[in-house]
Amino acid sequence: MKKKTPIWLRTSAKVLNKIGETISQQKKYYDVVIQDFKKISDKIERNPHLNFLSLLGANKLIGEVLDNSIAYFYRNRNSYWFKKFFADEELYELIKEDIEFYYKKYPKIKLTLTNNGTMVYDNYKPNQFNILLLTVHGGTWIPEYVNELMAISKAIVYCEEDIGVDSIYGPLVLKKGGIWINSKQSRFVCDFNRRPENAIYTNNSEARVKDIWKEDLKPYQKQKIMKSYKRFYELLNTLIETHRFNIVFDGHSMVNEPGRPSLSFGVKFVPQFYGPIVAEMRKTLSRETKRQVDINNPFSGGYILEHLSAQFPDIFVFSMEINKGIYMDSKCLHLKKKPMKDLSKAITKIFDF
Repeated sequence: MKKKTPIWLRTSAKVLNKIGETISQQKKYYDVVIQDFKKISDKIERNPHLNFLSLLGANKLIGEVLDNSIAYFYRNRNSYWFKKFFADEELYELIKEDIEFYYKKYPKIKLTLTNNGTMVYDNYKPNQFNILLLTVHGGTWIPEYVNELMAISKAIVYCEEDIGVDSIYGPLVLKKGGIWINSKQSRFVCDFNRRPENAIYTNNSEARVKDIWKEDLKPYQKQKIMKSYKRFYELLNTLIETHRFNIVFDGHSMVNEPGRPSLSFGVKFVPQFYGPIVAEMRKTLSRETKRQVDINNPFSGGYILEHLSAQFPDIFVFSMEINKGIYMDSKCLHLKKKPMKDLSKAITKIFDF
């Protein structure tokens, strides 16, 4: 008589078979997950913008920035959540105005926003000519808690800020390719183009404006302001890490003073190897504007360029200054649209050689 297999052994065999099937299924599942993860990783590596976002996430910045296309933000520009993302209503209105303006021509361009007014326009084209453009002195937004401590009038601040430079320089990237970092926050709140210890101006720190404050900022207020400085450099460094730029271009304007040129390039941090390119840029801009273009007069390059050139000594980094006398009235109150348009058109051609 054939001996029966004990029930406990039959049960154990069934359990072991079930475990084996489960392990096999899990292995297949894990294999699929790993393959999917590898596909995502490969896609991120091939896509600089996704790589940029992944690093922002790693640095715990994703919750502090918004990222999508201009068209997406245009559709949601009146949404409650979008309005409340920004530090106050005045800043929201400035951001909204820009989105409405650029949506008409560039709806598909990617846009990354911070709640203190830094806007990153992404028109990056892999394996093509790409510029990293910065316009960090054109902003006008001053938080109320800062404004109420200031001794200077809005008219003086307006004259000292690089009003209109976003409209002049921006099309270079939006039309040709690259990434443009534009700040809506005033330099009188925090100057991103200064060393951190000098980023918040003090009385007598500036050549043209002596009395800036009627009351000192409190330590917690300075800490809050410097958070925007830290966030700016985290964005800047991440972009440099994730993208390959042919040129870094820091765009500014200067107050019209005696002896100052109409236009000038600041090339203090440009490696000598690029000397012929600087010469061609100068010649092209002079030809297109019918104006003399100086070198390092009166400014040769600020802290942003110094910061980048220290990390990447072979990169082409330069600044440009436009005399406000070209595109503003003598009292520095009103913009002249035609000269601005002509300047913008000329600037888009300076690398056509």
